[in-house]
Amino acid sequence: MFLEQQKPKDYDCGYNMDLMIAAIPRIDDQEERIRYAKRVVGLIKQSHPNWVDDKGQSKLAWDYYFELADYNPEDYGIKNPFHSGQFDDAE
Repeated sequence: MFLEQQKPKDYDCGYNMDLMIAAIPRIDDQEERIRYAKRVVGLIKQSHPNWVDDKGQSKLAWDYYFELADYNPEDYGIKNPFHSGQFDDAE
C-alpha cells in the first residue's frame, strides 16, 4: 500500500528528486523527457550553487545527474551538453 522509501541519494536535493529521476524513462515524448531532465539538473544546480559557473553552466551537475540515474540517460535521448558540445540551458 505504501511506497518503499529509502534515504535520498543526495540529502541536499532530497527524495523527491530521486523520484523525478526515476520517472524520466516512463515519459513517452522525447522532448518532454529532455525538458524534465533539464529541470532535474536545474534542481541540482540550485542545491549545489558552488558547482555553477558565472554563465550558469555546470558540468558537475550534469555529471551528477548521470551518476544518480539508475539507467543510462543517453538511452532515452538525454545528452550531457558538455560531452555533446551543446549549451547547458538547464535552469
